[in-house]
Amino acid sequence: MNGAVHSDQTIIEVSGLTFGFDREPVLESVSFRISKGAFVVVIGPNGGGKTTLLHLILGLYQPDRGRIRVFGEEPGRHPQRTGYVPQHGNLAPGFPGTVEQVVLMGLPHGGRHGPGFRRDELDRAAEAMQRAGILELARRSYGALSGGQRQRALIARALITKPELLLLDEPFSNIDPYGRACIHEMLEDLGTSLTRVMVSHDLGITRQSVSQVLAINRIALSGEGPWITDEMLELMYGRHDERCPMSEHLLVGYGGRSA
Repeated sequence: MNGAVHSDQTIIEVSGLTFGFDREPVLESVSFRISKGAFVVVIGPNGGGKTTLLHLILGLYQPDRGRIRVFGEEPGRHPQRTGYVPQHGNLAPGFPGTVEQVVLMGLPHGGRHGPGFRRDELDRAAEAMQRAGILELARRSYGALSGGQRQRALIARALITKPELLLLDEPFSNIDPYGRACIHEMLEDLGTSLTRVMVSHDLGITRQSVSQVLAINRIALSGEGPWITDEMLELMYGRHDERCPMSEHLLVGYGGRSA
């Protein structure tokens, strides 16, 4: 399966983006574009600016310089068209609600309970759970789920508005390898009607279904297809020549290749 996506419609366009906290630069002169239907993996070391970039795309921060356009407009103009799964969910593992109740929280006017939900809202929750592969868990307690199942519930919560863009920040954190594989497969199965942007520091998550890799470590390198290039590895981890055991580990273990 080829990860390439061919689309004339740009969902996210970032040009000359610079941003920092207290005069300390986090991102500098970042430029890239993401087309409709793409499956993009954003990789980089901890502290490299990946989560900050997502927050800028969501409109939670404003650039110091440069610009961001989402659906052709400034970020935050169309919140229902964007689903977001944060790195640390705002629900404790012991949350006493059901999976269905968690998913219903993703509605624009979430927070209502029980009979307050209309039939069409319950149907939307069922559809979101079906897409996330957890419909059979609808009546289960959220706190009784495995880490991977809880993450799927949070993804379903983000899908309930039927967004066109899904942003995920480290969705594989604290999840076993089997759970990671299941979530990755689920994200693939969502299809190209949904643009997916997934942040991770784990280089091993790239697959053939990935249409674009964006490497971030204050500056950015973008490449078409699922390949991690030598230049991306150098940006993230510094230069390792052929005599360094780490060089072979990075290139062979993670599929790196020259641009």
